[in-house]
Formats: sequence, structure tokens, C-alpha cells
Amino acid sequence: MASTQEIKRRIKAVTSTSQITRAMEMVSATKMRRSQEVALLSRPFAVEALRILAELSHRTSYLPEIMQVREVKRRAIVVVASDRGLAGSFNSNVFRSFERRLEGELKATSDKGQGIFIAVGRKAEEFLNRKNFTIKASFKNFGDHIEAKETKPLTELLVKGFLKEEWDQVTVVFTHFRTTLRQDVVVRDVLPITRDEVVRTVMEIIPEYGRFAELKNGGNSLNNRNGFEETFEYLIEPDTKTVLDKLASELVEIALYDLILEANASEHSARMVAMKNASENAEELKGDLTLHYNKVRQAGITREVAEIVGGVEALRN
Repeated sequence: MASTQEIKRRIKAVTSTSQITRAMEMVSATKMRRSQEVALLSRPFAVEALRILAELSHRTSYLPEIMQVREVKRRAIVVVASDRGLAGSFNSNVFRSFERRLEGELKATSDKGQGIFIAVGRKAEEFLNRKNFTIKASFKNFGDHIEAKETKPLTELLVKGFLKEEWDQVTVVFTHFRTTLRQDVVVRDVLPITRDEVVRTVMEIIPEYGRFAELKNGGNSLNNRNGFEETFEYLIEPDTKTVLDKLASELVEIALYDLILEANASEHSARMVAMKNASENAEELKGDLTLHYNKVRQAGITREVAEIVGGVEALRN
């Protein structure tokens, strides 16, 4: 049986752990809200760019190359995970979804040089290396307070590779934030870009429940927009191709940036829940240890009293 000093040492260690996990829980909650807010700030630009792109595409016969669907001979897949652990099942859910839905197909094509892999996050890089996939590029430190310019190298890599026909389709495996307690792994094609996919991305930025959920009702116009403004003409400078190509590439950048923000919000939410559970478990363990300490202490006191009483009786006899 452990001594009272040993039990006190354990109680102190558990209390310290509980304080640390509680602090991490609060920090993760703040970061989660920040990621959501930043994603929502990019939404108006995406909506307006979608509207202009739809208008110009309707008025002209030109379709940007990154919006043109072609036969898929090579596919690039982007796995989005975290740089750090202590996030519960966040990373394992992404990897499990990858294995269930994509690994068989991509492993078969990889042997022929047709599978191309890009890692976002240190954990994603480690996972792909364990699976013996050749990584085309790896991006780290996309977490916390990321800005759009920081994800631009990823966007440029994917767009340039698509335009050079290094790959014909880009698929991203990431975690979509639905609520604080629920995040779903999503496998989505981002190139070639389509209006429907961008609309879905823009709409899914808004969580289903909780804070910001009230904005959901205000976004139906994106899906219901079937008509076009014919009462005015556009003056396009320098030319239609340049403008539409730029708009389409900007939409890709916004879509990818929002996906990263979604993954960040999900990561921080998962870490917040994991730390909350750890804090509760630590408090429960602390209670059990305190009860055990009191029992051991009481047993020691009872034993000492019994020894004193026994000594007194011996002296009397």
C-alpha cells in the first residue's frame, strides 16, 4: 500500500495536470472561434467573385482552363492534418478516411507514377511517409492565426501543376467543422474548379449550430441564383481571358484557404474537447486519490490509537 506522502505527491501531480489541460482547453476554444471568424470574413469576397464569374461566363464563350474538366490520368491528393498532437481523434479520423476511401486507388496508381501526394501538417507528412507514398510537397505551420498569403504557395503549386497537366484532378482530404462537438472528414475535388463546389465551400463555412449559425439563412441566394443581369454591360479590361483566369484562380485560393481554416477550427475544437475530457478525468482521479489518502490516513490514525491503547493496557497489567 502506498504511503500518505506518495499519495500526496500523486494528488499534486494530477492537480498540476488538470490546471494545464484546463488552460489548453480555453486557448483552443479561443483559436477555434478565431478560425471561424476569419473564414466568415472571406465569405463576402467569394460570393461576389462567384457572381461576377457567373455573369461573365454567361455573356462570353470563354471558360478558364482551371474550370475545364478533362480525362483523369493523374490525380493529386492533399492530406490536411495538424502539426501537433493532443487533439483526440482528429488526425486518426483523417487518416482512416483516407485509407478507407482513397488509399487502395492511389496505391495502385502510385506504382505507375500516377499518384501524387501533398501533405499539409507535420502529422500528414509522417503518415504518408509511413505508408511509403512519395510526397510531392509538404506544408507546415498552417495552424492558429493563418493568413491567406500563407496558403498561397499551396494554391500556386496545385494550379500550376494542373495547368501544366502534371495532374488532371486535385482532391483534398480535410476535416469540416460542423459543431463544437462534431467534425466530419470530407473528401472533396477542388480542381478543376466548379461553381457548385465553390458554393458548397462558401455555404459550409457557416456552422450548423452555435455561434454564427444564424447567418445560415442569409446565404440561400447563392444556391437560388438562376437568372443573370441583362440590364447593363460589362467593360472588361484588359480582356475577358485575363479577367476570368484571374477570378477563377482567386476562387481556388479562397476555397483552399477556407478549407484550411475549417481544418484549423476542427483541430482546435477537437483539442478543446480532448483537454476538457482530460481535465474531467484528472479531477475524477484527484477525487479518488483524495478519498484513498483519507482512508490510508484514517487507517494510520486508527492503528496508532490502537497501539497507544494496547500500550496503556499493558502498563496496567
